[in-house]
Amino acid sequence: MSHYDPANMPPPDPQAQAALARKARRWLIGLAVAALALAIWGVVSRRLREADLAKLTLEAATPTVELVTPQVSTAVQELILPANVEAFYDAPIYARVNGYLKSWAHDIGDRVKAGEVLAVIDAPDLEQQVEQAKGDLGLSVAQAGLAGITAKRWTALRDQNAVSLQSTDEKTHDLTAKSSAAVAAKANLDRLNALKSFLTLVAPFDGVVTARNTDIGALIDAGVGKRDLFRVADIHAMRIYTSVPQAYAAKMKTGLSARLLLPQYPGREFEAKVIANANAITLNSRTLLVQLLAENRDGALWPGSFGQIRFQLPPDGAPLSVPAGALVFLNGKPQVATLDDKNRVRLKTITIARDLGATLEVSTGLTPQDSVIKSPWQSIRDGELVRVMDEKDENGARGAAK
Repeated sequence: MSHYDPANMPPPDPQAQAALARKARRWLIGLAVAALALAIWGVVSRRLREADLAKLTLEAATPTVELVTPQVSTAVQELILPANVEAFYDAPIYARVNGYLKSWAHDIGDRVKAGEVLAVIDAPDLEQQVEQAKGDLGLSVAQAGLAGITAKRWTALRDQNAVSLQSTDEKTHDLTAKSSAAVAAKANLDRLNALKSFLTLVAPFDGVVTARNTDIGALIDAGVGKRDLFRVADIHAMRIYTSVPQAYAAKMKTGLSARLLLPQYPGREFEAKVIANANAITLNSRTLLVQLLAENRDGALWPGSFGQIRFQLPPDGAPLSVPAGALVFLNGKPQVATLDDKNRVRLKTITIARDLGATLEVSTGLTPQDSVIKSPWQSIRDGELVRVMDEKDENGARGAAK
């Protein structure tokens, strides 16, 4: 049986011990490196988790928006406005002399020709004034004749130094005065004869009698301020007037076609064309007065009618179309929220040309290059940071909606 005897053990090998020591140091260094790497990884992973959490928190706090691009409106550019129909010519007929209506020849609705008699006025006092004017003229002519003979004789006597120069001048100037009085009397007679011509009321042009405001025996007072006796309208063509909003004023060119609709003719349309406009915007309504002309060969159009005029506007300069939900009202102004290249909100004030329900036509304030937020919230502010909805967000929203 053997037993351990340290004295009999061989002495340790220095090389083996050195190798063992080196191996032990490598293990210790490896463990230290691993421990350090584990610590670094823990710190980095914690920082990464914190960064991810901060990013998720920021994304959750940043509103997500869906963008749309303004499109050129493809809706029919039809402008419908109220319109008034007036005669091509419309003349109220007033009396120029006082008297009584002796007779009338045409009632409302009658067709008349230019110069055709409408009524006759009886004015006996005017007849007497004419006779008096004739007498005054005869007296003036006689006095002028006698003054002429006297002046001629006194001029001859003056040449013979039988009368004074002063007396001759008096007779000569008396002739001038009497001659002027005769001219005045003739002018007064002509004036009264001209008034006599107004005893007969005539139609100023071809047309239709639209009003008769007198009857036989009625007292006639002369003057425009009095009530008109008759009214005659030329209705071979009709003038149509409408007020166009300023946003469409530039499109009201001469020759632009339109359609007139009247309530007394349901389903029927009358062709009309723009012939003039006021070339000025009315201050209180910001509209342009436009005049159109419509032929009226069958007489279906009547003066004083009220209807609708429909314009087919030219396609150039068509407004941009955006969803109605993109509209917000801030500070009392219609605005839309757009997005800049840094995902910041930029509010833009717009002018609404037409409200089509689901969409709005915008005439000013937007360009086709703008990115418009489809459904902004009412508290949105200019410069606010937002996040654009990507395809993943959109699919998720659709799945949630389902």
